[in-house]
Amino acid sequence: MKDSYKNIIKTILFISVGVLLFYLVYKDSDFNQLLQEAKNVNYLWFIPMVVVGMLSHISRSIRWQMLLNSDGSKVRFTNTFLAVLNGYFANLAVPRLGEVTRCAIVSKYEKQNFSKVLGTMVTERLTDVIVLGLITVAAISLQTNQISDFINNNPDLGDKLDKFTSLPIMIAFAAFSFLGLIFLFMLMKGKFDNIKLLKKLSEFIRSFWNVFLSIRKVKRPLLFIFHSLFIWLMYFLMLYICFFAFDGFNKLGILTALFVFVAGSFGMVAPAPNGIGAYHFMTIQALLIYGVLEEKAEAFALIVHAAQTLILAVAGFTSFILVPILNKENKSNPNE
Repeated sequence: MKDSYKNIIKTILFISVGVLLFYLVYKDSDFNQLLQEAKNVNYLWFIPMVVVGMLSHISRSIRWQMLLNSDGSKVRFTNTFLAVLNGYFANLAVPRLGEVTRCAIVSKYEKQNFSKVLGTMVTERLTDVIVLGLITVAAISLQTNQISDFINNNPDLGDKLDKFTSLPIMIAFAAFSFLGLIFLFMLMKGKFDNIKLLKKLSEFIRSFWNVFLSIRKVKRPLLFIFHSLFIWLMYFLMLYICFFAFDGFNKLGILTALFVFVAGSFGMVAPAPNGIGAYHFMTIQALLIYGVLEEKAEAFALIVHAAQTLILAVAGFTSFILVPILNKENKSNPNE
């Protein structure tokens, strides 16, 4: 009963954060103008966006299946695919709930140990972090002139960045990072195991690291890398295709879309259902750098996020119904 109350409070809290962020972003917007912008959208472009989105989900399911089967298991693609869609569906309510949900589905219907399934999911997420990091570096490197122009045209922002990147702060950051790496190394070596709390942390980090290294057991590592890149390529194309649905956005170019994509991706990480509010803010700010009018940027963020959320809701709800139907004979997990 206590856990139920905690989950309810957590759900309300996350939804409240999303609603608050969304309100702060759009509280001064002209909704008549937003409605007018929405009427001018060519929604036919959303059809290929759906196709590209489903390709990303299929690719993610195959990659996860490769990790799950790296120990000789025979986890079926059908259940990994439905579990992935269920995970996205759960994340619409509570951030990060989807990870647990999809692991529970595979564990239950594929008779896999839950901790093992969770470990493969952690490996998958870490891989995503690495790929997103590489994309971020590429996007910033390719758009330095535009970013510099934006900072020059916004002196207040430039002053804040100058203070943040001042020599004393950079030296302090480098020193703390170096000391942090030394501490982490000593922690993994068990140098602090005499302290109960640090021992638990050490065990967790070692377990985490061992799980990440499980990627070496994947039978076709090049295919794993291909899917890791393909997933994010499809994510990017989902956004880039939307540029052609909005009047004048196709003239911004593919590099602009890449930068907006990165900004929006970081917005999705926020502790709000499907990044609501944070995604809108990051996307709008990125578009403003390229001279897009604020009302057009607001409409773009609002409509694209709504469309992608609707797609996830429909696909997730459908998979939620299909999972028990397609697994009538696989309802229990002997490892539990």
